[in-house]
Amino acid sequence: MKKQRRQSLILCGVMLIFCALLCLLPDAQTNVTNAFPREQVRIDEVDNTMLDAIGITYNGVQICRVTILTGDHAGERHMSYNYLNSALDKDKLFVPGDTAWAMLHQGSSKLAVTLVDHYRAETEMWIFAVLALALIVFGGVIGCGALVSLVASAVIVWKLLIPLLLQGVNPIAAAFVTVVVLTVIIDLLVAGFTKRCAIAIAGSLAGTLVTCTSAILLTHLLKLDGGDLPYVVPLLAQSSMTIDTRSLYIGMMFLANSGALMDLSMDVAVSLEEIYFHKPDISRLALMKSGLVVGRSVLGTMTTTLMLAYSGNYLSMLMYFAGQGTALMDVINFKYVASQLLNTLVGSFGLIASAPLTAMLGCGIYVRRCVANKV
Repeated sequence: MKKQRRQSLILCGVMLIFCALLCLLPDAQTNVTNAFPREQVRIDEVDNTMLDAIGITYNGVQICRVTILTGDHAGERHMSYNYLNSALDKDKLFVPGDTAWAMLHQGSSKLAVTLVDHYRAETEMWIFAVLALALIVFGGVIGCGALVSLVASAVIVWKLLIPLLLQGVNPIAAAFVTVVVLTVIIDLLVAGFTKRCAIAIAGSLAGTLVTCTSAILLTHLLKLDGGDLPYVVPLLAQSSMTIDTRSLYIGMMFLANSGALMDLSMDVAVSLEEIYFHKPDISRLALMKSGLVVGRSVLGTMTTTLMLAYSGNYLSMLMYFAGQGTALMDVINFKYVASQLLNTLVGSFGLIASAPLTAMLGCGIYVRRCVANKV
């Protein structure tokens, strides 16, 4: 046990160093506005007389007097203008005392301050710190591994996957390689160099293959092309129409479901290890049955978890359809509804394949070891 903990801590340290090196890589694309410094500013005064209320949204300009809080211009006071366009998902409304994130631009005569949005980074860091503390206190070394795996996943997606996609790499291939890498890293961080880790990795990747295959086939069958993906239209304009939206949709689909496959495979692998530990003379058939029982139980809740996750994200859309009395058959046939439904179905196919495959792999490894010990 001490050896395993030491290995897990070493792995955590290695992964943190790897993530730090990845963070040093330049961003995939640079925008000309990135040359302008960003600083925190405090909203001192606001003038809303040039705003027109349209329902719960506003149109017009909000005049703000701000004080720069950080950087070379800290302490300086300037006027800034917050333009609102009746876009509830993009507009922001400031009140005195708010802290905003702003872009500074030195004009010909004075400094121009452009308000980007409310400053949320510090609060987000505190929330993450509380989560990290909870994981470490409750999970110990395993909690540390879970925390590092969370950080590694975010860094790998941002610094490796997204740049590859922007450079024109096939989204299906890029997403599949990312899933394989993340599966290996996360399972190693959580379980270390153990048999249950190997079993969980193999079972999860087998389920990922099924998920990938079913995603490719079913998108053809349902005639889905990824045209309903968020920000896909400006993304196509940005990439000069070189992004394959259908492949991107497929890659996003099995990437989004890979976490559920890792959960299920690890649950079954750990259960098999515990059963074998307490009854090392168990037969292969009995161990297989036990693994399948665990897999069925987890599968029942995990499939529902996928459905609730996707429907929860789009609850406002479903409310809109229900509120205007849209026929259920119309809702089911809409492209964006079918896309989310397929996410759940594809993930469920992967779970159904992953559970028995993990059980078979696990009982084969543990029973073989038992026979060898007897000889």
